[in-house]
Amino acid sequence: VTWYFDYDSDEYGVSCITTSACEHPCGYVADDTDCDDDDATSNPGATELYDSADNDCDGDVDEDLWVGTGADGDLSVTSTTDLSTDASGSRTEADAIAYVVTALSGTDVTADQTVSGIAAGDEVLIINLQGSDDYAASVGVYEFGWVSSVSSDTITLVDSLSETFGDSSNSDLTDQLIMVQRVPQYEDITVDASGTLTTAAWDGELGGVLALRASGTVSIADGGLIDVSELGYAGGQTGSCYNCDAFQGESYQGEGIGDEYGGPYNETIAAYDPNEGGGGANITGGGGNYGGGATDGDSWNGGSYTAPSAGDTYGETDLSALFFGSGGGGVWNGGTDATGEDPGPGGDGAGMLYIGAATIEADGADAIWALGGDTVHWASGTWTYGAGGGAGGSIWLIGDTVQLATDSVSAEGGLGQSSYTRVGGDGGEGRVRIDCNTCNTYSQGSADAEAELSSASEPAPGYSSTPE
Repeated sequence: VTWYFDYDSDEYGVSCITTSACEHPCGYVADDTDCDDDDATSNPGATELYDSADNDCDGDVDEDLWVGTGADGDLSVTSTTDLSTDASGSRTEADAIAYVVTALSGTDVTADQTVSGIAAGDEVLIINLQGSDDYAASVGVYEFGWVSSVSSDTITLVDSLSETFGDSSNSDLTDQLIMVQRVPQYEDITVDASGTLTTAAWDGELGGVLALRASGTVSIADGGLIDVSELGYAGGQTGSCYNCDAFQGESYQGEGIGDEYGGPYNETIAAYDPNEGGGGANITGGGGNYGGGATDGDSWNGGSYTAPSAGDTYGETDLSALFFGSGGGGVWNGGTDATGEDPGPGGDGAGMLYIGAATIEADGADAIWALGGDTVHWASGTWTYGAGGGAGGSIWLIGDTVQLATDSVSAEGGLGQSSYTRVGGDGGEGRVRIDCNTCNTYSQGSADAEAELSSASEPAPGYSSTPE
């Protein structure tokens, strides 16, 4: 046997079973398979990373990365598990702990506080969640990266960021709300019939995003649920005082306008227009939007006052930019104290869900949700008026094998309040992407696979591909 020294090896005292496979206890290997002795992350036993290198020495670069490393072990979900607060295994911090980003430069991601719960070897997601009226060009931009080190409030990545998260550069983050979040790396995830896997809602700085990987199978039993419903942009609030009009729904440009006191209410400030995706508000509320299909609210007096508009459609079908669903417009704060009257906000938009796994299985309907919120809020005056519903969110599933039951995936919009004379608008649908090599037993790209995925998801996937 000819021995080659493997400079990367950290295994010692390995016993030989066969001569050809024998490893020298000092790091020699019999077949010279270590492809880069100058790089400690590259050797035949290494995990492939997002770093433009052939880490596992199989001749391919950055392949099969969607499945992750499995470093967090198995996850069993038997009740409600919130990855923004709950820790699995031996961890002491939440599996998907997140921080507000205050600066970006090269490989450095600076948080608003000392970072704990994220360490070298972890994967993180950096994502721009919200901008402003003047600075919104980079909202929805995201990037995954591997952590090289963490010191105080700074996470240093293996590779420099390639995306622009500021409106024009990463050196100016004016009006940008950017989050860095740990991406858990499980082996198998089992969600049983009484289990719900979720995360915290968007709170104006953090939350609303559930992103994870599994090197094995994500299995959702009939009755189990992975859920980011109503975790996105908030519905517009009702007015801050009696006889004050409501606010537009929140969107990727921020909270909406409204709150005009007394007639002619929001008509004077044109808050009946949408706040980008957020529904308009003019006594009644328009539906929040994302992927399309939201509806207007009614004109509160039947025509001479402008009806509040549905939110605008935004985003990309391939989810190359990731967004929350937007909120519906609220309903006017006023009325005659009619029985059951309840002025309040429009429905909240849904959050974002990203799952990469070797296999994804959903055994029953209603297993994977990013639903916009319904609203129950209404007010009574000359007539009765309703608030608008919230929009569905983002769902991206990536698996070598995907097996989904009929109606198991949904990113539908929420309903506006329609029980009264002047109704609120309904929320629009979200966006779904499902990537698979084998999709419900059929090869990706075939007519049968497309039909199966359409049957499994509402709305039907706007984009599907093979995993990269």
